[in-house]
Amino acid sequence: MTTDDPRLRLLECLDDAASGIGLFDPDDRLRYANRYMREAYGIAAGAFPYWTEMMRNCFQARAGLLIQTNDINSWLRQVAQRRRQTAVRCFESDMVDGRWMRVTETLHNDGWLLTVVTDVTALKAHESMLQQARDQAVQLAITDPLTGLFNRRHVFARLGALFHQARDLRYPLTLAVIDLDHFKQVNDRHGHSVGDAVLVHFAQKLEARRRPLDLVGRIGGEEFLMVLPNTTVQGARQVLARLREDLAQSVPVPAHPDISLSFSSGLAQMNAQDVEAATLYQRADRALYGAKHEGRARDYDDEPPAPVAT
Repeated sequence: MTTDDPRLRLLECLDDAASGIGLFDPDDRLRYANRYMREAYGIAAGAFPYWTEMMRNCFQARAGLLIQTNDINSWLRQVAQRRRQTAVRCFESDMVDGRWMRVTETLHNDGWLLTVVTDVTALKAHESMLQQARDQAVQLAITDPLTGLFNRRHVFARLGALFHQARDLRYPLTLAVIDLDHFKQVNDRHGHSVGDAVLVHFAQKLEARRRPLDLVGRIGGEEFLMVLPNTTVQGARQVLARLREDLAQSVPVPAHPDISLSFSSGLAQMNAQDVEAATLYQRADRALYGAKHEGRARDYDDEPPAPVAT
């Protein structure tokens, strides 16, 4: 039934609104709730419960607001600490039926609290899709598409941070620049698809030997970088020795069992003369050439050999 009284007309419009509207008195008892609000929280027509009663009903009936707790009394106490503490409070709540609601509470000076509840499920779904798209874009930007390891740009960005962290905290940091031996021969004899399979196989073995704090990535065609925080050259040699054992016991490409893998590595441990990560990397890269010069399939560091006792 319509009326010319704007206040009554407003109440009629509110009752048919597409958002939930509830008004609580200073004692936190519901004094007005439109149809949407009652349906959302399972409030019977003509019922005017206290807020705590509303929440208990949702919990016991498993309807309306999704309350995930084994102790409703403790949950009520925790929520009550935030309720009515600010003039305006906005938050999101998930419902038993899977919907997401954005709740806005406006507390007036006389203690009356207006609650507006809006369904934002579609927005949350869109937000989730955008977040997934962003995560995928970030992942693509930092990942080598063939091996799945970090790419050169990301590895060197992370290396800089790890370098300064090790220097500030005064713990050792060692780099291993790794190059697959005679990889060009694999491509020349078997084709690039087989060569790609070899790279993927090696990357998987390298990643499997990565410790939680280590950083590994592909920085060139058949060249990889391993950053080992809190590790000396001797410790890095042990890690690489285990990697060689893994490779010796594996078949990189089952269709070509004659293919075997070996690698050379250049090692460098951070010292007082290294003022930046690039200097440390250059030392490890020079050491790699030393490993190749010495006959490949070995680890070589750029530290001068200890003098022989006479």
